[in-house]
Amino acid sequence: MNCPRHMAAIGMVVVMALVATGCENSAPDPAERAAIEKVVDGYLGALAEAYSNFDVAPLEEWASPNEVVRVRNLLKGLAQTGDRVDSTERTHHVEHLEVFREINATVRLVEVWDVVRYDAFTGVEKGRTEDSIQNTLLQLRLVDGRWIVIGRTVMNTEAPLPEVVVEENG
Repeated sequence: MNCPRHMAAIGMVVVMALVATGCENSAPDPAERAAIEKVVDGYLGALAEAYSNFDVAPLEEWASPNEVVRVRNLLKGLAQTGDRVDSTERTHHVEHLEVFREINATVRLVEVWDVVRYDAFTGVEKGRTEDSIQNTLLQLRLVDGRWIVIGRTVMNTEAPLPEVVVEENG
């Protein structure tokens, strides 16, 4: 047996194990989780405000410059179709929250929105969706000691449940 080869192989295994350990996702401690959830709450409120007012300024406190530009481009796309949207985030639920390498976080959410679409020129309502359910993924990064949203991906949208009308027999 060649001892230097074995030592090199053992060394590689140890290095790979140390690297893998340092790269694992972890559950945040309660204070860190609360800080991340506060940013998620603020971001979603600012996102609703941005859509409703065609103004991304509220997002600047909660999101990276790239994310603000992404939302601005979405708003420009709406304007080009002659639409304006009034969005209300009714509620959201964190399904899963992980921190990766202490500076990245991923939050999987179920969001419930009420959305009303208007003609941007006349103000006439063009459509309404209440209780729209979106499964989303938010990516956050710790920058200068504070968490910011660097991306939001809508994984899928579920149609709201139809209202059930119960008729009473007289």
